[in-house]
Amino acid sequence: MNYWACMNLAADESQGGNYPRLVEELDQMAAKGINHLRIMAASEGSPTPEPFRMNPPLLQAPGQYNEKVFQGLDRCLDEMSKRGMRATMTLNNEWQWSGGFGQYVSWAKNNAIIPYPPSWNMSAPPKRARPGTGWGDYTIQGVDAAQWTEFTSFANLIYNTSQAEEWYKGHIKIVIDRTNTVNGRKYKEDATIMTWQLANEPQASDPLGYEGPYKLYLKPNSDDLLFPWVDRISTYIRSLAPKQLINVGLESKQGEYYFKKAHNFSTVDYATTHCWVQNWGIYDMYNSSNANLKQAQDFAKAFVHNSSQWAIDIGKPLLLEEFGMARDNWENKDKEYPYLSSASTSHKDAYFETIIGAAVDSFERKGAYVGTCPWAYGGIWRPETQVENEFGMVWAGDPPHESPGWYDLYDTDEAMNIVARQQQEVAQWIDKNDG
Repeated sequence: MNYWACMNLAADESQGGNYPRLVEELDQMAAKGINHLRIMAASEGSPTPEPFRMNPPLLQAPGQYNEKVFQGLDRCLDEMSKRGMRATMTLNNEWQWSGGFGQYVSWAKNNAIIPYPPSWNMSAPPKRARPGTGWGDYTIQGVDAAQWTEFTSFANLIYNTSQAEEWYKGHIKIVIDRTNTVNGRKYKEDATIMTWQLANEPQASDPLGYEGPYKLYLKPNSDDLLFPWVDRISTYIRSLAPKQLINVGLESKQGEYYFKKAHNFSTVDYATTHCWVQNWGIYDMYNSSNANLKQAQDFAKAFVHNSSQWAIDIGKPLLLEEFGMARDNWENKDKEYPYLSSASTSHKDAYFETIIGAAVDSFERKGAYVGTCPWAYGGIWRPETQVENEFGMVWAGDPPHESPGWYDLYDTDEAMNIVARQQQEVAQWIDKNDG
C-alpha cells in the first residue's frame, strides 16, 4: 500500500503529527494482510512559502534537517517492524508535492522560481463556513500559469545540474547512514527497509515524441539523460546500502524502450509500473457507462500483460507500484465537492478486481509480477470531516498538490477487502505450489 505521509503522521504533535491515527491505520492495514508500505523518506522546503507541499518538510534547506520529522520516520519504521511490514523508502520526487527535483534545482539556481502547473490550493474557493475545512481548487499561486511540460523541463534539470545532484546524494547518505532513535537500528542494516527508491516517477529528460496506444509511449532516445542518472544514483545507493534492494520508481507509461533501458542496470533489483487510467485520459470519472469502465479494464490488462513480458525479457521481477481509481463521482457532479466519500464505488471495485487479478494471474503463471501496491491509504480520514492542521495539512491519501479524496482508500472501502483477498489467494497458491 502507498502510505506516503507516514513520517509526518508519526512526527511530534508540535510538527503536525497524529500518532494515534498512524497506529490505528497501520493496524487496519495489517488486518487486511498488507505487508509492504511505500513511504516518503524525503521532502524539501523552500525559503518562501510554497502552497503545494508536505509541510513541515524533512529537509528545510541543503544539509538542514527537521529532527522532529526525522524522528517521525524512525517511529514509522519501528511501528511497521512490529507488524512485519517492509518499506520502500522514496528518496526524491519528480512532482511538486514534496519539493522534489524542482526544489533541488531551485536551490542550485539561487532560489529560482519554480514554474508550477495547476496544483491544489486548500485556501481557494469554494470554501466552507468553518475555517480550515476546505474545499479548495486547482490554482496557480505566486507564478504565471505553467504547463506540465514546462514544470517537468525545469525539474529534470536535476539530471545535469551538479550542485543539485550533490545535495541530493548528500541527503541519500544522511538517510541511509541514520540510526533509528527508537530502536537503535541503522537504516542500512534494518530489514524493515526492503527497498531504496531513486525517486517517485522520474520522467524522460528529452522526449522525442509519442507513439503507441493513447500516445503514451515515448519514441526511443538513447541519449536521454534519465538513463545515466539512474546508473549514477543507483550505483551510489548500492555503495552505501549493499544489503537492501534498489528500484527506480518509474511509471513505465513511457513504453518498452524506456522500461527496459531504465531498469536494465545491475544496480536496479526490480522494475516498477504505475497505472493511471484517468490521469492518462483513458477513463472519465463522471461517465457511469459500462463502456467507460471496460475501456479502463482493457487498458489495465494489456498494460500488465505487456510490462510483464518486458520485465521477463530483461530478467527482472516487477511490482505494480501505483494504481487507483476515483469513486463513482458522477454521483457528486452537482454537489458541493466532486470527491465526497459518500459516492459509491462500483467502478473502483470492478477495476481493482481486474487490475489486481491481472497481476496475480501473471504471478501464478510465472510471469514477472510479484506484488501490487495500491494508491493510497486514507484510512480514517474523510473530506467531509477534514480540518487543516496548523501547517495547512489534512494528510489525505492524495498528496497536497491534488484534490483530497480523489484516489483515497478508506478503512471501510470494499477495495480493502479486494486487497485482502489478493493476499489470501497468493498465500494459498504459494502453499499449494511451493510449500
